[in-house]
Amino acid sequence: MNRDRKIQHASITLLLISVFLFQNYTLAQNRDAVFGSDGVDVLYTHTLGTSVFAHTQGLGVNVRYGKFKTAKQSRSYSFDLLYTRHVKEELSVNSFNPQAIPYTYGKVNSFITLRLLREIRMEANPKLRFSGVSVNAVYRYGFSMGLLKPVYLIISEYPYYEFHTEQYDPEVHFYDDIYQRAPWVNGLDNLTAVPGVHLGYGLEFEYSGERGVTRSGEVGAWFDYYLSDIEIISEQFYDPSKSFLTLYVKFELGSVWTD
Repeated sequence: MNRDRKIQHASITLLLISVFLFQNYTLAQNRDAVFGSDGVDVLYTHTLGTSVFAHTQGLGVNVRYGKFKTAKQSRSYSFDLLYTRHVKEELSVNSFNPQAIPYTYGKVNSFITLRLLREIRMEANPKLRFSGVSVNAVYRYGFSMGLLKPVYLIISEYPYYEFHTEQYDPEVHFYDDIYQRAPWVNGLDNLTAVPGVHLGYGLEFEYSGERGVTRSGEVGAWFDYYLSDIEIISEQFYDPSKSFLTLYVKFELGSVWTD
């Protein structure tokens, strides 16, 4: 009798232990691998991001929207707006009036670029904990549209009684008759569009500690090729170029969600 009771007690004890272990296992399976909160891991379907970036010849902004193809890969449509300087640009100041707005001697065009791109993000290293960082490889390709805007200057001769706003011509205007740079809006009615193509590669480091929110930094390189020469500084001083290879750093705030 005592032996039967011992066997019965042992069986009940084993049963309770099994139930306890099973519940703990189920709870562990239903906790987020990164954030540790209750609920199964979420497979996101959509991604959205806005960013600012600096490249080796200027600044820009970006917005993108896309969908996840797998848990580790997303594809987005992306739009860039950026400003590009010539690597040899140097500001000049009116020697008779240091308060005048500086200008770039020899600069005939400002250069703005619009890009419509396809981005592919592939996870290279996942985020393993709340304070971790995931690493993604970013591939970009698409179309660029360069816009050349003529530079306008305020023209006058010392002692500066009369002022005229004129499009800069390096064969006509020299240091002694340039007073200052004209407002940037001058020339917007005379844009020249130059189409091109874009390729890019970068590494994104996503570090957000909040579910559904993404914060990341990105570094990489871009290459743009245009169908016509891009003349920023007059060709009297430097040869224009069709291609631009630049390095960049980008900071993005975004979100991911399941639809």
